[in-house]
Amino acid sequence: MTLGPTARRRRLGAHLAELRHAAGLTTADVAEFFGCTAQTIRNWERGTSTMKKVELAALLDKYGAAADTRSQLEETRREGSKRGWWSTYKLPEWFKPYVGLETDAAMVCNFEVELIPGLLQTESYAREIHSSGGLTKPDEVDKRVSARLARQRRLTEESPLELRVVISEGALRRRVGGPEVMQEQLDQLIKHAQLPNVIFQVLPFNAGAHASMPSGFTLLTFAEQTDPDVGYLEGPLGGHVIEDVDDVTTLHNRFDRVRSAALPERESLSLVRTIARE
Repeated sequence: MTLGPTARRRRLGAHLAELRHAAGLTTADVAEFFGCTAQTIRNWERGTSTMKKVELAALLDKYGAAADTRSQLEETRREGSKRGWWSTYKLPEWFKPYVGLETDAAMVCNFEVELIPGLLQTESYAREIHSSGGLTKPDEVDKRVSARLARQRRLTEESPLELRVVISEGALRRRVGGPEVMQEQLDQLIKHAQLPNVIFQVLPFNAGAHASMPSGFTLLTFAEQTDPDVGYLEGPLGGHVIEDVDDVTTLHNRFDRVRSAALPERESLSLVRTIARE
């Protein structure tokens, strides 16, 4: 899989952090040298903001980087500065970082309480979600739906995204858009759940209280061990990427617990078929 700009920025940031540590410098030291804030340095090292060529050159001068390292990191910086495929879809600013990370992820683990996960939604279901509640402007709905469908291509690529999904039974029974929309959506769930790279489970009502009652969440894992896992939480007013190691570990533990409480795959599909018939 070709790395996208988000992954390249994260790789660049990881290298810069290593060089800084090797030079025995703190982010405060580097910030003082640049005349900027320590947060700016941390953003570069986390890959959440782009760098100019002159900024990288000055940073590498400060770290005493070798010529071959400088050349490699400048190429990474240049590729990381390019716009991602999602830039033409009018996505909200708070969602773009997540899409960039998802594009480069090797595996996505997703638990949802009220919604069918975006990577498994039909076009009609996605349109109803974006049209309801007035959270998406009417002239932006088509773009948002198209972006969601574009994200789903990762599931059927030559090197497909691994998807681990747990859905509350409530998301399956909530009639979004009416019977026809839901029938189509449930049929697609059954189809996608049988892909070799997808593990699909349902958390039934009779499981009772569970580890993530308030909301769903997502975890992203990457192919390279140097790229740490991240989490993602979304609410009515937006979403945010979670990078704190302890918080990401907590989300992993919660996902393991809801998976353990959920029905096995075969029984999950049987429940979806039963709901579809109803």
